[in-house]
Amino acid sequence: IRHYGILANRNKKTKLELCRKLTLSPTLKPKFEGLKTIEVLCILLGKDVTVCPECKGGKMKATHSLYTGPFP
Repeated sequence: IRHYGILANRNKKTKLELCRKLTLSPTLKPKFEGLKTIEVLCILLGKDVTVCPECKGGKMKATHSLYTGPFP
């Protein structure tokens, strides 16, 4: 099935759509599509990650990124 059938790389997208239609599976929408990284972290952790951990009153902001290239 993996190499020659439904999960083969050729036409995988159309075959998966057909499988979902035949099995009456719900279509999945990306949960975090269109959100910024900070917003996703706030949802996943259940707290505001921009609040200062020391004083709990100020807002922190990103000043620079540690790694700017694609991940290996």
